[in-house]
Amino acid sequence: MNSRIDLVVGGMRAAELVNAYRGRLERLDLLPPQAALNVACYAYAAGCVHLLAAPGQTWTRPAAEDEGGAGCVDGPATEELLVMEVENSESGHFAVCREPCGIIAKVPLEELGSGYALAHWPKDSDVAGPAR
Repeated sequence: MNSRIDLVVGGMRAAELVNAYRGRLERLDLLPPQAALNVACYAYAAGCVHLLAAPGQTWTRPAAEDEGGAGCVDGPATEELLVMEVENSESGHFAVCREPCGIIAKVPLEELGSGYALAHWPKDSDVAGPAR
């Protein structure tokens, strides 16, 4: 699923996030300003989950048609996830999430990005977004 960041946080906040990432790309990856801006715009426009995922966010997905309700289950059947932390380790890239019923699940970022859409980003999160 594609996550339109501007629909979640608003145009001004989206521009702040893109510009902060552009600045990191210039500083850390030594990209020229225009190339850094192009990469930053593309990454946010494409909803790159490795860039977007951050603690405090809520990610949702449409309810499966064959499910009777939003039960607490492990895996991709969960309809809403609250990201508690993002874990980048040798074993992979995961979002540690809490389901509405309180179960803690470790969701691969690829699964989060393909099966869920960013629904809420906390207002008080750092302007630079997640450090990557």
